[in-house]
Amino acid sequence: MKASLNNTSRIDWRLFKMLVRWLLFITVLLYVLSGYGISNPGVVESMTFGLITKSVALSIHSNLIAPFAMLILLHILPFFIRLFQRIMHKSLVKHNGVQ
Repeated sequence: MKASLNNTSRIDWRLFKMLVRWLLFITVLLYVLSGYGISNPGVVESMTFGLITKSVALSIHSNLIAPFAMLILLHILPFFIRLFQRIMHKSLVKHNGVQ
């Protein structure tokens, strides 16, 4: 009897991955724009009609570190779960002698 990863129940990660990717993309974009707003406040302030000043850009930039770190971890989480599943599968196959 041949053991297979296809027989185990799996979580469908497609929606999760897509959501995390888009949120991570938006976060990185905000990080870059707010950083640009810190280094060139006159340009960003005129482009946003005075809405984003240097202090607002600095506040946005400093408050994005926690969401950015969380999204990076969520982005790589499916890889580590899959790696763990493969290691456990190989261990079970080796332990049970099933090939």
